[in-house]
Amino acid sequence: MIKQMITGMLTAAVLTMSSCGSGEKDPATYNNSIITVINGSEQHITDMNAAMSSSDYAKAEEVRTAWEKSLDGDIKKVEDLGDFKGDATFQKAVLDGLKGYKKIVTEDYPKLIEIRKNKTPDAAAESTLLDNINKAFENMSNGVNKASSEFESKYKS
Repeated sequence: MIKQMITGMLTAAVLTMSSCGSGEKDPATYNNSIITVINGSEQHITDMNAAMSSSDYAKAEEVRTAWEKSLDGDIKKVEDLGDFKGDATFQKAVLDGLKGYKKIVTEDYPKLIEIRKNKTPDAAAESTLLDNINKAFENMSNGVNKASSEFESKYKS
């Protein structure tokens, strides 16, 4: 009797789990999956700001390298999530933001770290790099917030 009950429960569990992967995407789950990926960059941003504020440029380079590697994985995760029932607007906004981060992490931060590490004052170059970095943060934030709001409105249950 117990063996039959356990077998029945296992069968029900297997059927439940197999129906979860039926290809039908839930908007809340999709949204949460994307937001979870984005949130990964928040820690890198905090770590980078701390390293740069304390003039620890070796640490800043370490954070930059880890962030770059993380962004490669994050971009892949969002690409692998695919669109939501043919609607790629939210996914595209997030990918654009992540690629913007990737650009500043591979191009702007190395130059900024170098300028500050070598104590070679170049106010114009430093200002341009900081503007690029801030613009990337702003674009990511604005683009993702807008796309997320539109996604939520469109697929609200």
